[in-house]
Amino acid sequence: MSNNLKKFVCPKFTRTIDPVLMARLFERHSDLLGDFDLQALRGDADGARCALEAFFAGPEEHCPDGLVADLHRVADLGTAHGLRIMLDQSRRMGIALPPEGSPDGDGRRQDPKHVALRVFLDHPRVFEAAADMLALKARSKLAEFGGAYAGVEADLGAARREAFEAGAAKMFEADHCGRYCRVGWYEDGDSVNLVLTHGSIVRTTAILRDDEERLVSYRAAQNAVLSYSAATGRIRIEGGSSLRRSALAELFADRMLDRSGFFSGPDAQNLYTLEPIERAGCGFVFNHAFDPAIRSVRIVEAQADQLGADRLTGDVRPASTSLTRDSRGGALVRLAETMRSPSFGRDWRLRQITIRVKLDTDVGRPGQVTVTIKPPARAAFARHQFEDRILSLLHRNGLIHDRHACSAAFAAE
Repeated sequence: MSNNLKKFVCPKFTRTIDPVLMARLFERHSDLLGDFDLQALRGDADGARCALEAFFAGPEEHCPDGLVADLHRVADLGTAHGLRIMLDQSRRMGIALPPEGSPDGDGRRQDPKHVALRVFLDHPRVFEAAADMLALKARSKLAEFGGAYAGVEADLGAARREAFEAGAAKMFEADHCGRYCRVGWYEDGDSVNLVLTHGSIVRTTAILRDDEERLVSYRAAQNAVLSYSAATGRIRIEGGSSLRRSALAELFADRMLDRSGFFSGPDAQNLYTLEPIERAGCGFVFNHAFDPAIRSVRIVEAQADQLGADRLTGDVRPASTSLTRDSRGGALVRLAETMRSPSFGRDWRLRQITIRVKLDTDVGRPGQVTVTIKPPARAAFARHQFEDRILSLLHRNGLIHDRHACSAAFAAE
């Protein structure tokens, strides 16, 4: 059995999913299912579930890669969180998703996994939009670029969107990822969010059909996520190589902002700094009094370089690195012990820190966000929740470069 299929062998999954819906899903890949009897999924419910369990527990070459991809997409949205996203997107599109009753009167057909499969088969537009939003909310590691100035609004007209999508399609084609590209556009206040679904490099695998070995080639679907804020002039991109992220930023600047080179300035990725902590020393404490929802901010990890002069060139460069951790928030105190001083001075440079922020939530239980800050361009954290609060915390404590203090006049030009 493939590790990719372990979650589907679970009786909880096979007993929850409607076998008739699974039959419809399997039919999408019937040419690659070999001797599997699809009619077994349309007969007696108990027999159908046994057939499903046997199929998922069998050799992995019997399960087409396309079917595996479909199953994982359904599983990703088949959660309480995914169900809320699907309902939100269906209401936005004016498509009703009424609760479905089960023949035996239980709520099995209202389980998120069942709903996700039904939406995947019957309402693909809703499913694609929900999958886009899930990808958007799952952002954690992003490449960020600062624009030349803030206040530039994106032109979201149809012609501009088509031009961007066509440019992105050519870009992926040049990367040997096929020409397919679908862009989902979502506005959120002053920000515009894009989810680009595109192909990947072709994979070829051998399958067995009627005791004959055959080769099948396919492209897996991948997502790239782009978010642009006119208020800050920053664009954030997740997915693809670093060069591809830079190219997507430039494409967005050219097609949507009509400003080529907007994100390619010399300081475009000089976004974060740890200088306020270095100046204050290892006694630095985050100020979060401005936000009553933030209960505490603990520095749980700190990494610093000890500097030394190169014997040949005289250049100052890192000679050694020290990493300290303390789940209670005393990572800087432990670093001071390593440095034998609470001050960084000329011999030490703080490379990165990790903080743990505890916040009040609407559901009673406090939330927690772990943030790693590594200048000049990285602040890594799960951005699906509390993003604005975390960025405000970093800005208020001087860890974000304020590149556009006087940008309003430039934006007016």
